Amino acid sequence: MKDLLSAAIEAAKAAGQIQRDNFGQTLHVNELHKHDIKLELDVRCQTTITDLLLAKFPDHKILGEEGNAGGEGEVEWIVDPIDGTGNYFYGIPHFCMSIAARNRVTQEPLLGVIFDPMQNELWTVINGEAPQLNGKPI
Repeated sequence: MKDLLSAAIEAAKAAGQIQRDNFGQTLHVNELHKHDIKLELDVRCQTTITDLLLAKFPDHKILGEEGNAGGEGEVEWIVDPIDGTGNYFYGIPHFCMSIAARNRVTQEPLLGVIFDPMQNELWTVINGEAPQLNGKPI
């Protein structure tokens, strides 16, 4: 389980760096709807997360807002590359990325990671253990 958590943290921080680097910049909008914005940056962040996770676990499945990837292994990752895209788009520094893993067969949650790159807050939890903020139990 620690290997899964470590990979999720690495992926979240890599996507977070992309988000920090592009915050406040001109953004490319792929789709704009009344209640939803799809940014090219969402795709880029999800691709980064997907590539890092599948490099370590090539048989795992990735389910993401921007598409699915991977194999049919026992673990399924659920990814929201920019949770709060509207805030990000309008320059409001309250957004994060969410990465979770579950057992594909039983649907049992395994772990979750939420990273706020602007506050450098990393929320983590492994099923059955105390949640943590920046490595300290909460």
